[in-house]
Amino acid sequence: MALPILFKPNKKYSLVRVGRDFDGGYLVGKDTILNSDTLVSFGINDDWSFERDFKNINSETKVICYDDKPILKYLFKKLIIDTIFLFSHLKVNKIFVLTKKIIYFLKDKKKLKFIKKKIAYGDLKEIVKDIESNFIFLKIDIEGFEYRILEDILLYKKKFTGIIIEFHDIDYHKDLIKNFINKLNLSLVHIHPNNNSLIDSNNDPTCVEITFEKKPIEREEELNFPNELDMRNNPKKKDVLLNFV
Repeated sequence: MALPILFKPNKKYSLVRVGRDFDGGYLVGKDTILNSDTLVSFGINDDWSFERDFKNINSETKVICYDDKPILKYLFKKLIIDTIFLFSHLKVNKIFVLTKKIIYFLKDKKKLKFIKKKIAYGDLKEIVKDIESNFIFLKIDIEGFEYRILEDILLYKKKFTGIIIEFHDIDYHKDLIKNFINKLNLSLVHIHPNNNSLIDSNNDPTCVEITFEKKPIEREEELNFPNELDMRNNPKKKDVLLNFV
């Protein structure tokens, strides 16, 4: 089958990849980043490569990251566990990666603000209304809770230069997403299926990453999927094809 045509960009836009390869990287317009003075990011887990790259592109941007776990403590705990079981599970590479992440975190927390907080009802409203700016970029990856804050996003939609949302379980929420897109004053510039998610009975993805921008730059090339900058979230799994109707 296919996804609703409303989920498809109507043109090809000028985009760059921000964040690490594979899972954690997103496509967004560089001009939108440069025109943003604040990045509010919901959902970090143990990967803040998008936030770090965003800051590297626009060093003047204030970056505020929210997650419900204490990131440094979480990384140290994983490192200790993997070190204990090093020889039985041959986790040398994982230990190296975790050590590098801890070093990066200690370095990056001087430039990025990390706040331990689980985003709940009303939180986005309280966070955004206290930011005296109409140039906020919003990134959301909160494992299904995004649907509970869509109305608050619409309430403050004039304050956003761009938004990236990872929509989960879209097979159950297509009407909610369509309503959100119709009411949002931003252009849908990119969609990417997360191949870590399930495929529904119509062979469509159940999780997609969508980028919206206020003033995207159009390109003359023909729109096609996947974008040349796209990467599979999980490189060990086959990609998911996008069709629209």
